[in-house]
Amino acid sequence: MNEEKPKYGWYVKNLILAFSIIGIFGLIVFIIGLNLLGMLGITLSIIGIVLMALFLWPGIGLAAMNIIIDKEDSEVQGMDILSKIQSPSVLDIGCGTGRTAIKIAKSLPKEGHLNGIDIYNVNAISGNSLATVNRNTELEGVNDKTTFQYGSATEIPFEDNKFHIVNLSSVLHEVHNYEDKERAMKEIHRVLKPKGFIFIGEWNRYSWQLILYSGILCIVFQRRKYWNDLIRKQGFTILKYENFGGYGLFIIQK
Repeated sequence: MNEEKPKYGWYVKNLILAFSIIGIFGLIVFIIGLNLLGMLGITLSIIGIVLMALFLWPGIGLAAMNIIIDKEDSEVQGMDILSKIQSPSVLDIGCGTGRTAIKIAKSLPKEGHLNGIDIYNVNAISGNSLATVNRNTELEGVNDKTTFQYGSATEIPFEDNKFHIVNLSSVLHEVHNYEDKERAMKEIHRVLKPKGFIFIGEWNRYSWQLILYSGILCIVFQRRKYWNDLIRKQGFTILKYENFGGYGLFIIQK
C-alpha cells in the first residue's frame, strides 16, 4: 500500500502547458518550412524559429525548473536565526501549498509557530488551496506548529508587532504595481516586531540561470537594484544579500 505524499504542485503549470503547445506548433512550422522551397519556406522557417524562441524555450525551461524543485530537499536559507529567538513567531506570505512554509516549520523550536497566508490563486501553483496546504502539514508532521488562512500581502490580517520573522519566497513580483508593493512593505513593517527580520527571495532578471529557465519571461522579474530601492524606501536595513544561482535572498531587519 502506497503511503500518501505531500502535493506541492507545479508553478505556472497552465502557462507551461500553453507555451509548450504553441512552441511545439512552432517546431512543426519550422520543419515544414525547411522542406519547402522559395519565400514560403523561408517565411515559415522564420516564424517557426520565433515561436520556438518565445514559447518552447520557456515552456521546456520552466518544466525543468519544476522537476528540479520537486527533487531537491534543500534547507531554507538564513533560518538559523530561529534558534536565537525564544518562541519565534513567523509569517509566510504567499505560502501556496506550503513548500517553503513547511521547511521553516520543521526548523522551529517546540514553542515556535508559523502562520501562512495566501490568496490561493490556482493559476499560480497547480492544486493551490487551503485544504492542500493543511493536508501537507499533516503529512509532514508540522500541523501543530502551523496555521494557514486566506490573506493578502497588501492587507495582512494580523495585529501590529506580532511576528519575529516575515518570509516572502518569490512573491513580491506577483504584486502587480509598484504602489501595491509599497503597500505590502508597509504592512510587513506594521506586523513585524521591533528589530524583527524579513526574508525576501526574488529572481534577478539578468541572471543567466533565470534566462536559461524562462527565456523571454525573465522580463516578469526585476533587477536587484529595484528591490534594494523598494526595501530601503520603507526604512528597512538590508543586512545581507545572497545569490543562489540567480535567485537572490535579501535578509532584512526592521
